[in-house]
Amino acid sequence: MSLGWDVLQHFQIDKARSVADLASSKVDGLIARKDHTKQELEELTLACQAMWELLRDHLGFTDEHLKAKILAIDARDGVVDGKLGAELIDCPHCGQKASTTKPNCVYCGHRLPSSYVMK
Repeated sequence: MSLGWDVLQHFQIDKARSVADLASSKVDGLIARKDHTKQELEELTLACQAMWELLRDHLGFTDEHLKAKILAIDARDGVVDGKLGAELIDCPHCGQKASTTKPNCVYCGHRLPSSYVMK
């Protein structure tokens, strides 16, 4: 009986180690992905700041102009929530309702105006 119990215990321990190794590997992957996302966010933040300073310094836009535009874009989907959501617009070619989540109208295939398409 003792030999059988030992074999069972070793099997369960090996199985637990395998599960732990897999979990550890997944955590490492998620940490790497988080770090990459953080770096991308920093780069996008720098690009946005540079674009804003160019617009402000060379074209005379103000912080109030920027805030108003951010609010207008945020409200396009009907909800002011600090997120860029999908908007339904009329396709300029066929007149059907088209979602701004797609670059082309799903009814006629015509390209939607780029200022409304979510990237």
